[in-house]
Amino acid sequence: MTQAKAQEWAKGVTALSVLLAGLLWLSVILERPGEMRLTVSVRLEQMPAGLWLDSPPPPKLEVVVVGPGILLLQLPFRAVNCRLDLRGAGPGPVSIVPRESSFNLDGELKVVRVFPETVYLVLAKLEQQ
Repeated sequence: MTQAKAQEWAKGVTALSVLLAGLLWLSVILERPGEMRLTVSVRLEQMPAGLWLDSPPPPKLEVVVVGPGILLLQLPFRAVNCRLDLRGAGPGPVSIVPRESSFNLDGELKVVRVFPETVYLVLAKLEQQ
């Protein structure tokens, strides 16, 4: 092998080493746990028959999510919302505490705070005419 080819080969191996070191560093950094604050919309599901919503639900909830950094980076690009199940609710005031399963997140992500903590709604009977 000539001197020029050996130098060219050494530069290629050095560049490849730096690239692999950077990828290894990036994978370690992105696995570190982190925290992200999100604003999510509220969706009401399973409205009981014969009832209607007499008070507006909060348009948005503030949510703090913790988990691996790589999964947190994906959250702003996903449509995350809070699904509130009204099945079994009756007429009158209803208070619902959003649970972690209400947000449909990856299993490694945990919801640590929701503001407001409780969603208050008022349901009324539909008037028959």
